[in-house]
Amino acid sequence: MAMRIVFIGTVDFSFSCLQSMLERKAQVVGVFTQPREQARSNADWADLSPLCQMYRVPVFHFRKISDPETVEKIRDLKPEIIFVLGLSQLLPPEFLRIPPMGVIGSHPALLPENRGRHPLIWALVKGLKKSGLSLFYIDEGVDSGDIALQREFPIEITDTAKDLYEKIKQLGAEMVRELITSLEKGEVARIPQDHRKATYLRKRIKEDGLIRWEEGAMKAYNLIRALTLPYVGAHTFLNGKEIRIWGALPPGSGACGNGRGHEPGEIISVKDEGAAVWANDGPLLIKDLEMDPRKFTVGEVFGNG
Repeated sequence: MAMRIVFIGTVDFSFSCLQSMLERKAQVVGVFTQPREQARSNADWADLSPLCQMYRVPVFHFRKISDPETVEKIRDLKPEIIFVLGLSQLLPPEFLRIPPMGVIGSHPALLPENRGRHPLIWALVKGLKKSGLSLFYIDEGVDSGDIALQREFPIEITDTAKDLYEKIKQLGAEMVRELITSLEKGEVARIPQDHRKATYLRKRIKEDGLIRWEEGAMKAYNLIRALTLPYVGAHTFLNGKEIRIWGALPPGSGACGNGRGHEPGEIISVKDEGAAVWANDGPLLIKDLEMDPRKFTVGEVFGNG
């Protein structure tokens, strides 16, 4: 039996999941999203309105999901279940009590591990070999509710933040279709998280994006691929000027030179495709950066500012 669904989301991941629901002919009775001016902090903001118009689904805009008028609009739609997929706002307790079947959220990690902020970025920074997507029942904790559906995916050495985002978009679209089918059949098992195994990720700050060449080539590479577009980019300094780096080759590929007499951050060769930088335990070929690498001089040293 079809359920009355309210959908809430503001980003590209939201668009993929909503499109999947609507293509499946799920009974979405209302979509709540933010206009661009209210979602400036979301580099991956997406306009859901054209999709809603195509499928003749009512769309509502909000500033904060906790605003009383927004909560009342949602309550008036009498949803049986609410999907919150792609929203970085806390839900008020009264919101969670609206739908009898609960509120489903998403987290791009294998809960209970890596609860909290920026899990895709942290997965790359930490050099993880796999991650996943969890659809779970939102409660008043932080990513702590019962699991409804969970899938994992591999992280390849060449994957960037954008690559991982594309993986969860595709996975999210597949998983919401599967979950809706199971919910309609009454076949979803709520799996409690083992809170003893929970780990937490903090919000990243600008200083976390500074490349510390003395920590090694792999750490530098992981940071660069974690913060590339659509994110802010990893950064370093040369002659007091901040330079953002958007891409690098995995350690051991493309760079040349050895560590004899070099210091961390030293440019050891310059090529058309980038500059090889000594990173304490090996060279790293950096490319796709703000400055033309051909303007670098062998022997110059990237530093911490």
